[in-house]
Amino acid sequence: RDAGVSRATASRVLTGSPRVSPSARDRVLASAERLQYQVNAAARSLRTARTGLVGLLIPGFRNDLYGPLADRLDERLRERGLSVVIGSSGWSADGDLRVLESFAAQRLDAVIIAPRSDRSKALATYLGGLGCPAVLLDRDFVGLQRDSVLTGLGQGITEAMGALAALGHRRIAVSAYGADLRPGREVRAGFADAVTRFDLEDDPSLLVEMSDLNAEAGDAVAERVIAADATAAVIGGPTSLLARALRRLRERLGPDPFPGRLSVVAVGDEVLADVHEPALALVTRPVELIADAVADQLLRRLEEPSSPVQSVTIPLAFRPGPSMGPPTHYPGGIGGSPAPGML
Repeated sequence: RDAGVSRATASRVLTGSPRVSPSARDRVLASAERLQYQVNAAARSLRTARTGLVGLLIPGFRNDLYGPLADRLDERLRERGLSVVIGSSGWSADGDLRVLESFAAQRLDAVIIAPRSDRSKALATYLGGLGCPAVLLDRDFVGLQRDSVLTGLGQGITEAMGALAALGHRRIAVSAYGADLRPGREVRAGFADAVTRFDLEDDPSLLVEMSDLNAEAGDAVAERVIAADATAAVIGGPTSLLARALRRLRERLGPDPFPGRLSVVAVGDEVLADVHEPALALVTRPVELIADAVADQLLRRLEEPSSPVQSVTIPLAFRPGPSMGPPTHYPGGIGGSPAPGML
């Protein structure tokens, strides 16, 4: 009454429906603020059979992709009257199921899913029978028909390796997640594509698998890059892992090893890449674009439950930087002394 609109119009505004004129929306929101109106979530849930909650399943908080992603998702979904509930599986396949069962018990309206593994048959079966809208975040379950937002990580890896090959590098190490996760398979595909396309050395030791994503794993990545006698490395993972790997490489190779002893390309962390000395070449990870695509998929599914399943791929572009240079050859490997004439 205070806003001069019908009860139905006020309800649509307060539930985040897009089917309201801008002027009516402004009047209702101004009236709600003036009257200090608070939505009764429990009553709304009983009336609409919706809770206004969206679950976000992530594998763990070590990967700093998920903080900015959750922040942007919350911003987008809050505009539509939805709140985000985050659950971590603790890097466990059993944890994935535990979190999803918890979400189901809370009768969430929808879920966004980035589980520890997308090769779990038990999880695929559970998701196939899930009774609410779901969006897969950079995961690809065999035979599962769900909306998804993927990243073009493989193409980004190929572009980075191509740029290094153009400088003369032939032994390029690349860090990779396990093959039971789509990003890990993408890295492997990008590595294989670059090896073939740019005539690079195809040595299994150059594919550096990350056994964990904690900071200490960065030491292991650095040691394996050195052991592989690579002249360049493309290193991804959480910021703590990447920073630790770079520190260990400096300890082992000297105070200013990039790009003299080793050319380096980072994956994902634009802030660290920019403040590092020298600035790091980068395979970018546009978190805001990824989050917006997820929000768009989810809202479309909530509004059009019977619409066709869609998959969107967000490209990851390569950005060159001063951490790249031509290779220097060391008879004893990159930890040794340069070849005669190279000093």
